[in-house]
Amino acid sequence: MDLIQKIKRIEQYVLENFEELDLDDPMEEGYWGEYQEIPGASQKEIEAFEKKFSIKFPKDFKELYSYKNGSKYFSILLSVIHDVEMSFSLMSLEQMEKTKQYFQNRDALLTEFPDFFTEEEIEKMRDSRIKPFLFHKQWIPFAEYCDSCFLMLDFDPDKEGKEGQILCYIHDPDEVIYAAAGLSEFVDDILLTID
Repeated sequence: MDLIQKIKRIEQYVLENFEELDLDDPMEEGYWGEYQEIPGASQKEIEAFEKKFSIKFPKDFKELYSYKNGSKYFSILLSVIHDVEMSFSLMSLEQMEKTKQYFQNRDALLTEFPDFFTEEEIEKMRDSRIKPFLFHKQWIPFAEYCDSCFLMLDFDPDKEGKEGQILCYIHDPDEVIYAAAGLSEFVDDILLTID
């Protein structure tokens, strides 16, 4: 099954199980109709974004965005992070660009926030795949949950990480955690929980 078939399988699952997922009825609320009309991003739009941020999207990410440039209110990326079920909606390239103006628009290490993080907490959060930032220009947010949690592509991983890995920024208490080695792995993880 290719990536888009997997995404379609998740779409179907959300439509059939929105109550269990604690989501509004996508049909009734019109989310599904809106989502179906969202076109994919063109090659030109994807390349313009890459050029602006001096990055190269992974192949699977380009594939997803060629299928859908965002998902509006329809949640397609389901995840359990710290025992909390989160239903992320995909941001469009335009939303991603706007978000970068105020979020992940600068580099700030965890140690720059001594009022929020003790040395012990920073040590506990240490992950050799992720550089110890709270904000980093090389993190590109692409999906959001409740306007406070974001999935991000990491273009500057630490020594045991991999470029294009997916991180999750969780707000209050703020932390950045590793979510998957890449988009395909993230989608496969979703399928394991729903099939």
